[in-house]
Amino acid sequence: MVRKSLFRIASASLLLIASGLIIFASTPLHTEKGVGQATTASMVSVDFDSPQWQIMDANARKEEFLGRKSLFLKSGFAFLKDVDFQDGVVEVDMAMTNLTSFVGVLFRAESADDHEIVYFRPFKSGQPDAVQYTPSFNGSAGWQLYSGNGYTTALEIPHDQWVHVRMEISGLTLKLYFNNSEKPVLINEDLKRGYSRGSLGLWGIVNGGHFSNFRYQIMKPAERRAPQQATVAPGILTRWELSEVFDVAQRDPETLPDAAQMLAMKWDRVGVETPGMVVIDRYRRGPNKGQFFTDPSERLGARPGRKVVLARTTIYSDRDQIKKMSLGYSDEVTVFLNGQPMFTGRSAYHYRDPGFLGIMDVEDDSVYLNLKKGRNEIVLSVAEYFGGWGFICRIDDPQGVKLE
Repeated sequence: MVRKSLFRIASASLLLIASGLIIFASTPLHTEKGVGQATTASMVSVDFDSPQWQIMDANARKEEFLGRKSLFLKSGFAFLKDVDFQDGVVEVDMAMTNLTSFVGVLFRAESADDHEIVYFRPFKSGQPDAVQYTPSFNGSAGWQLYSGNGYTTALEIPHDQWVHVRMEISGLTLKLYFNNSEKPVLINEDLKRGYSRGSLGLWGIVNGGHFSNFRYQIMKPAERRAPQQATVAPGILTRWELSEVFDVAQRDPETLPDAAQMLAMKWDRVGVETPGMVVIDRYRRGPNKGQFFTDPSERLGARPGRKVVLARTTIYSDRDQIKKMSLGYSDEVTVFLNGQPMFTGRSAYHYRDPGFLGIMDVEDDSVYLNLKKGRNEIVLSVAEYFGGWGFICRIDDPQGVKLE
């Protein structure tokens, strides 16, 4: 667990070489769209030899790389202890390989499980998802749920050379600058963990990456604004309840429990967020178990470690009729209507083909619901491995249907 406490600077001229901290002159935020607030706080550099770093990577090493002192991370995190960061600036230089690797910066980190992160996929340089912002809830970084504008972007990432990364965080807004760019390469104005606060950190996995010249600046918190209301299209189902979590060894995700079992379960009302999705990770802890389906025999059956949760909602029909329901989900789903199975779909990473990412979208699949006049209960059994646990459902033509 990352310990959180407010980082205090006793004097602007203080030089703490022994602990690896150096105080620099104040660096103001960029001023596009008014992000950032004036402050007299100083930029703080933290050397990787400082005991303030808590390194959670058995393969980490401090070494000379490309002419600089650096920290190499390959399988985990490095967190700053005793830093309480809400708004401000984070800067670091990175050197990344062209091999498969993931290299990033964490902010507002409550723990290794709960934080915000921006990371790079240097092996996908120039592709639409070369850069990723995502929140992490309960140990799950939801990149399969958070994709597109404000979450991913194309970027040319040089390999085997130092590049500069600058992040500006103010309220619910993140601006990312890359390699001294004049304008942000990515802007997100709806940070998904809200007005949270916590530590700062670095992250690298698979082939990892090198970090150098880490520094940060704490700014005066931005004035809070009302949270954005979820933007949803007509027909989106927005009122859901979630069950407790089950392991597939306990419960077959393609079979609905009987009425007595459903009644005995604990159910919690949950909300939706733009574009109308339920992010299960916010409320339940998933397995976060990598599964790559390289062997076709792995695609069916109760694979160990998979978790499942039930989600239910009610709709009312003014007559007997058939309605098309479009849905997206991560990673697997079975749809039940009034107790009867209607559809089973699988959308996990690499499940459908070797290049399939499992990015969730309401257009992923569809099912035709044979609605009866009056009350109809829809239950989803949603199973997960890793990458984001959630779902979204839409009645394509909601005329004649009341969505509870």
